[in-house]
Amino acid sequence: MKTKKICRSNRHGSMLIELCGCLAAGSMVMLLGIGLIERSMHWTQSMQSQTNLQRQLDQLANTWREDFSKSQSAEFQSDKRVVLQAEGKEILYESKGDQILRRSASKDPQRAIPADPEVFVLGNGFQASFESPYLIVRATNPAGEVVSTRLKIFGKTSDNRYRILEDQP
Repeated sequence: MKTKKICRSNRHGSMLIELCGCLAAGSMVMLLGIGLIERSMHWTQSMQSQTNLQRQLDQLANTWREDFSKSQSAEFQSDKRVVLQAEGKEILYESKGDQILRRSASKDPQRAIPADPEVFVLGNGFQASFESPYLIVRATNPAGEVVSTRLKIFGKTSDNRYRILEDQP
């Protein structure tokens, strides 16, 4: 009678220790991947908000320069309020928190059409002020201190040139 040898080298399958090692390695790769995805999403969101802010600032600058160039007079009532007198209409710019409201009203009551104000949202940490002949948008920190001037729009001059002075933070 022949006896059969049992040899451990011919086993089929894996041991529990090998399985645990594979699970640990796979978990580490997944954690690294999740961290990279989270960072890229945060970066994308940040870039999108910067793009939206720049679009709003460009639109605000173009509207301000156009209104200022068409106006016969500008009355800077305070650092938060400006009234422009143009042909047959009055344009009011008002800074409220992190946005600027623009209202246009006809001086002729028969042609006056009520219109909703145009709102330019500047975003968190930005404030606008009016200093003759400038519209200035500044970045502020949570304590309210000015960090940098983001946009400084130059109004009407004697040679009728307009320009945007921009200081990136």
